[in-house]
Amino acid sequence: MDMKKGKVVTAGMISLAMLIGTPTLNVLAAESAAVVQPQGETLTRGEFFKMLDQAIDLPKAKGKNTYKDVPQGSELSEIVNKLQAAGALQGSNDDMVRPDSELKASEAIALISSVLGVPSAFVPSGSPLLDSKHGASNIASWMKSVKVDYNWNDLDRTITKQEAQALVKQLLSTSSDARKLLEESWKAQQQIKSFRVQSDISFDGVENQDALNKLPANERKEFEEMRKKGSSIKAEAVYAMPDSMYTKTDMGNIEIEQYVIGKDIYTKYGKVPEGFMDNRFADSPSGWVKVKDAFSLDMKAIIEQRIPLQQERKVFYRSTGEGQLVFQGRIDTLSELAPVMRDMQAIRGVIEGAEKNISTIYIQGTINLEPKTKLPIDSSIQIVISLNENAADTKEKMLLKQMTITQNTKYSDYNATKKIDLPEAAKNAKELPATGGNTLVSKQ
Repeated sequence: MDMKKGKVVTAGMISLAMLIGTPTLNVLAAESAAVVQPQGETLTRGEFFKMLDQAIDLPKAKGKNTYKDVPQGSELSEIVNKLQAAGALQGSNDDMVRPDSELKASEAIALISSVLGVPSAFVPSGSPLLDSKHGASNIASWMKSVKVDYNWNDLDRTITKQEAQALVKQLLSTSSDARKLLEESWKAQQQIKSFRVQSDISFDGVENQDALNKLPANERKEFEEMRKKGSSIKAEAVYAMPDSMYTKTDMGNIEIEQYVIGKDIYTKYGKVPEGFMDNRFADSPSGWVKVKDAFSLDMKAIIEQRIPLQQERKVFYRSTGEGQLVFQGRIDTLSELAPVMRDMQAIRGVIEGAEKNISTIYIQGTINLEPKTKLPIDSSIQIVISLNENAADTKEKMLLKQMTITQNTKYSDYNATKKIDLPEAAKNAKELPATGGNTLVSKQ
């Protein structure tokens, strides 16, 4: 990303990460009503294209592509255009997609992975399922991490309609037992008055070598040093209904404590790099600053809109037993990923500026529920943001092709906190005018 805007983007990513790590599970995706076909009946690629279009909500194609073997204006033509725009169909050298050819197992899993937005790179910190030279090794690593059951042997075999429908039902629908768990957990969470969250958040990325090569030597060195150090956040938070919150964030070189009491925000920086924030933050005798009426959102509304969101025909859940849920799906915009963030002035500009550069957002994760209460115990979520280099501003080329956010979160102390009290020092905080973005401010 542009080095001068790096700190502002970091502030936005902190806010996004904090929004991710909460226990709402209001994801009631539609369950496909697949009709089981007789065993052994073959399936064509074109028939599978239609099956995918019925199962997952794909963005409409902005342009039209001409394939010699797909009649223009036909139903299949529109579907092929959407699949091509989603990156699921690359076509071939002869401009044909062969809709009448029998579907192979390798094609089925590759097409489903593409419409879901599964990254082409190996899953970070994952263990291999297939040999690294295997053509499906990257896809298999992501599928293994969310416990997908698939026969990776003999991918050249022809797949039957029954196999294809079972695969679509497994990966592109929310199972009935998962739906039941989601509904029970959502109902239980409506009774929560307070809870504690502890999160470890890490960031990884695939570098854009073309953009890196164009950087001045000093900026490239700075970027490479930052990459070597890695990027991680430790965060903890306590939420107490109806209108109070405490958060503590440690980014290594930045430490931040914040209280939200009603609509007022109190902030203290334990340490910050030189030039990170406005001097108004540095000359408070108590170390705390207050921004009155700066928190414009309803606490309950925030919790109800946390990740994972209700994304019908986009995010799909499965139950693996003993209260565990796994999910994966494709999100088209950052606003969909966390709609409540659209109203947060401190990072709204970051979101709006980034949207034009985003190709796809893939989300997957595992959530464990306490068997009796159905409340979340812990979760592990990964969000992979793939960047569209062709849409990037040529003056501000992104230095990463792909960003991966991994967050491991533990939930505890349900209903243990009746009230969040300000420390005495914060009560004497220096008051700052509300400017919309002054809880995380960079001079640059």
